[in-house]
Amino acid sequence: MKWSQERKIIAGGFGLAMLILSIVSTASYQNTTKLFQRQKRVEKTYQVLQEIRDVLTTLRDAERARRGYIITGKELYLVTYNTAIQEINPKFNQVRRETADNLNHQRSLDIIEPLIAQRVTLIKKSVELYKQNKSDTATQIELTDKGIMLHDEIWKIIAKMEGEEKLLLQRLAEQSEASFQDTMLIEIAGSFFSFGLLFGVYSLLHQQIKKRQRVEEILRQSEQRYRDLFQLHPYPLWVFDLETLAFLAVNDAAVNDYGYSQAEFLSMTIKDIRPPEDVPILVDRNSVHFSKVKQAGVWRHQKRDGTLIYVEITAHELVFVGRQARLVLARDITQEKQAREALQASEEKFRQIAENIHEIFWMSDDAMHEVLYVNPVYEQIWGRTRENLYANPKSFIDAVHPEDRERVIANLEQNAKKEFDIKYRIVRPDGSVRWVWDRCFPIKNAAGEVYRRAGITQDITERKQAEEIRRTLEKEREINELKLRFFSMASHEFRTPLSTILISAQLLENSSKEWSEEKKLKNLYRIQSAAKTMTQLLTDILTLTRAESGKLEFNPEPLDIENFCQSLVEEIEFSTRAQQNIFFISQCVGKSACMDEKLLRSIFTNLLSNAIKYSSEDSHIYFILSCESGEAIFQIQDKGIGISSEDQELLYQSFHRGKNVGDVAGTGLGLAVVKKCVELHGGSIAVESKVGLGTTFTVAIPWDINVSKSPNA
Repeated sequence: MKWSQERKIIAGGFGLAMLILSIVSTASYQNTTKLFQRQKRVEKTYQVLQEIRDVLTTLRDAERARRGYIITGKELYLVTYNTAIQEINPKFNQVRRETADNLNHQRSLDIIEPLIAQRVTLIKKSVELYKQNKSDTATQIELTDKGIMLHDEIWKIIAKMEGEEKLLLQRLAEQSEASFQDTMLIEIAGSFFSFGLLFGVYSLLHQQIKKRQRVEEILRQSEQRYRDLFQLHPYPLWVFDLETLAFLAVNDAAVNDYGYSQAEFLSMTIKDIRPPEDVPILVDRNSVHFSKVKQAGVWRHQKRDGTLIYVEITAHELVFVGRQARLVLARDITQEKQAREALQASEEKFRQIAENIHEIFWMSDDAMHEVLYVNPVYEQIWGRTRENLYANPKSFIDAVHPEDRERVIANLEQNAKKEFDIKYRIVRPDGSVRWVWDRCFPIKNAAGEVYRRAGITQDITERKQAEEIRRTLEKEREINELKLRFFSMASHEFRTPLSTILISAQLLENSSKEWSEEKKLKNLYRIQSAAKTMTQLLTDILTLTRAESGKLEFNPEPLDIENFCQSLVEEIEFSTRAQQNIFFISQCVGKSACMDEKLLRSIFTNLLSNAIKYSSEDSHIYFILSCESGEAIFQIQDKGIGISSEDQELLYQSFHRGKNVGDVAGTGLGLAVVKKCVELHGGSIAVESKVGLGTTFTVAIPWDINVSKSPNA
């Protein structure tokens, strides 16, 4: 009961003191506000007078330029003259706007304005007269005298305005002095009474302090429990000073794992457990501050015995014994890293197998209406060109032996969405018959739907001719099944065909002398286009995967954003040979930004490519760059097929494609990549679209990126 009564007295005393101080503050605030308003009016008055003088200065500049031109006859003075004449009216209109709420000023300006207009007319007339008759000095003198008279009249009006404002300022100063004295009296009286109340509750507060000390003792005991948790944690933990990098505390796990004693650790800095070549990177990264728990990446640490280990660092900033510090948890991932490297070596072996096989590897859409890729071995086995197969995907059926053709066609139709394994004969153009072993497997998208087919076709003619070869076939089949599993994995990521397609394009460009240039270039462009498309797909997949795993690199650097956009448009027009008209419009001349050029290229390459892909030929596509406070705004507008409202809700999901895209090729990854890259810049993306009318994407990105706020910083 006594404790409750003390609290009431303290609260009541403080409340009354605060009430009095609030009343004093309110009165003080009101008087201060009035003073501020008066000061503001004074400042505005001086500003208006200065702006009027600026108009007259500009008028005087025009007069000097006129005299310079008349005296010297040099055209250079006309430049200054024309500039000054053009600036007079805008500056005077600005004065009008600044004094719109002051009737007296407006009246004075009504008198000044025609006088200024008359003087401008006299100056113009003088210049024109000189151009027509340089020797008419009498008229020039008359015009000059009239200009001087007008100048004197204008200054008389301004002097009158200044006199009126000085009287007004004197009255405002007297009012301000009176308000200041009232404010001081109120503040002194209120403060004296408030301090009396505060002193009255001091004794009660003293008792409260003693009770709080007992509570603090309980808190110290709680802190000891947390220290025990720190010391007994199974992973190495330490706290270091952000300024000196010195260790402030280490737990037992750190002592056991690194081999240093507690005393040794506390005499070291975190640089001492890093290899010398890693120290500059450590110092640079350590300068970036963050408030939440952060994965600081993988680092190399050196134990006391010189052993190097790889550790995954998790850190959190805190205040430790009054110093800005960082709590670090280090998890040894050396064995995990070695396992990953072994896996990469294994994948490299599989890649070497893929690049040196002697079988046909091919890939098509799910219905085999389009052959996406076939390696050069097709020409060796079929005796026909790959270009013919690209142009007519069903043409390989023409080479199937008449006795096997019906069986092959039936097998293709029955296993349209499944794996198949079939052997049949083909007839080459020279009449020779070859046996082939054709195996196909479906490739599914994220939704589990078949959208590609890939296969391996092997010439087994020799093995068909003898039992010995047939026995060997079993071993070869095991190897080929291994290859099949490899290609199932590799083709799903679109890695395998890339290098082969590009090499084939170079060979085609330098061979086939019997072909016309048009035919060679047509096929060359088709192969190069396919390679670039698949490269973009692979880039999108890698970008999206790294972004989702938080490992996508984000490196903002100074960038001339206008030149970048212009160059990108030219590159896309050249590489896609677009039939549409792409217009780049910039409202940010010479503006420099701090952004990641590589990620920007991914964003606008995808958006512009989509605009081209889903727009009709000869339509217009606009790429607009504008500037707003703190942001660069990019807009890409097209008049294409548009996006339905249902599809817009799922627009940035991986592998999602619009219902109205028809047979236009695509993976549904581009906009997901765009979204991730925009978010890394701390920006936003919005879409406006109607089916059949077109689409506008708007991307807003801050001019200067704070790297520490980036998800991957």
